[in-house]
Amino acid sequence: MKDDAPHTDQADSNRRLQTLAFELTVAAARERQRIAHALHDDLGQLLAMAQFKLSELISRLARDAAEPDPLEEVRLLLCQAAQATRAATFELYSPVLQQLGLLPAVEGLAQQLQRDSRMRVHLTARVDDLPLSDAVLSVLFRIVRELALNAQKHAKASNLWISLEQDKQDLRIALADDGVGFDADAALRRFSPQGGFGLLSAEAQMQAIGGRLCIESVPGGGTIATLHLGFDVAASLPPSAKSIPTMSHPTSHL
Repeated sequence: MKDDAPHTDQADSNRRLQTLAFELTVAAARERQRIAHALHDDLGQLLAMAQFKLSELISRLARDAAEPDPLEEVRLLLCQAAQATRAATFELYSPVLQQLGLLPAVEGLAQQLQRDSRMRVHLTARVDDLPLSDAVLSVLFRIVRELALNAQKHAKASNLWISLEQDKQDLRIALADDGVGFDADAALRRFSPQGGFGLLSAEAQMQAIGGRLCIESVPGGGTIATLHLGFDVAASLPPSAKSIPTMSHPTSHL
């Protein structure tokens, strides 16, 4: 029995560390949701009202169309600010994820990526109702989004393939691109905006929810990122941190 004590202590310590890591990850997700809520309900609504009032004023003060109207310039600036606010809101938080689930959220992400760039996104999925909490789904989607944006912005990929596969035991999500690739081992060893900080963060978040992230890449050879999460491990996460409050107004009025 004495020989088993160190192993038991180590196992307990590992469980406590995983619980703490998961709760920190969920706390970060809740903070992003709170900021998105403030952007949407406060700044977003003020911008929408300012646009409405300014449009009314422009209509009343309509002048010769040949003259440049400074009020119209202000209105266009407000439109740009509203668009930036909307983009920031959905970067922080995905109402689609909470309302409809992981697959519709990834489908929306794929459509957004194709609208915003020349990269083609090929999505295949074999998933049903995933037995995962909102908090775990939020972490998974954020990592998928980060990896997809890396393919768009840094890898200069022409194509991105995303697959979601589910069986009775686990969920596997793979993202593969035909971009420039990089030295994955070196990137994971250094902290820099162009280096491995984002990858290390994604890897740590996957570990916090009991999953794994595998990155395969070489310079000039594209990149394959695979997320793997067992349902039994996810089910054992602390119940106090399994949910994220819903956004009171999930749809945008901007």
